[in-house]
Amino acid sequence: MGILSRPITWLALALLAAVVAVALLAQRAMLAPQAAGSGTSSASLAADIVIPAGSMTAPDFSLTDQDNKPVSVSALRGHVLAITFLDSHCKQLCPLQGDQLGQAMRLLAPRDSLSLSLLVVSVAPVTDTADSERAFAAAHHWAGDWHWLTGTPDELASVWKAYSIAVQGTPDNILHSTVLSLVDKRGFQRAGWASGLQPEQLARDIRLLQAEG
Repeated sequence: MGILSRPITWLALALLAAVVAVALLAQRAMLAPQAAGSGTSSASLAADIVIPAGSMTAPDFSLTDQDNKPVSVSALRGHVLAITFLDSHCKQLCPLQGDQLGQAMRLLAPRDSLSLSLLVVSVAPVTDTADSERAFAAAHHWAGDWHWLTGTPDELASVWKAYSIAVQGTPDNILHSTVLSLVDKRGFQRAGWASGLQPEQLARDIRLLQAEG
């Protein structure tokens, strides 16, 4: 009983954290001013939360990636961004999302993948290393442009808060939301996916955002 109860309890709490994060994102979307967007209608996106075009600017941040290079949301304007929050040593939901992301990235044609950047913000800065981050990406067959980002505890906490991500350490794991946000080429948040990504629909949403003017 004790052996089984820990992962089940952790999974339930992690799923709850994801639900809370999506609820907060939905609340932000409802409070955001409605603006007329151009291009593809956001109503055609398949994500859990869909945000009207031009209504909610993605919070900017600048962190350092696995190659010790600075990466920011604003510097990647012109790319569709997929922003998520992972632990490279996690044995629970992170590997599942890693596989789903890898599948979605492989579904994108080489041309489509050129204008997609995956930004993974660390929730485990003490244990995440460049080697463990590259090993995670390789294990899940990530393709294209990806960056595993870290910074000081204050810098990371600020990003977690900006994207409504709950992070809580436990003796055995780091409990955190596994929500993925899509940001369009103009720098606006457009969609939020909770844990349990559907690779085909995620790839389709990315293509729709890439097709917008």
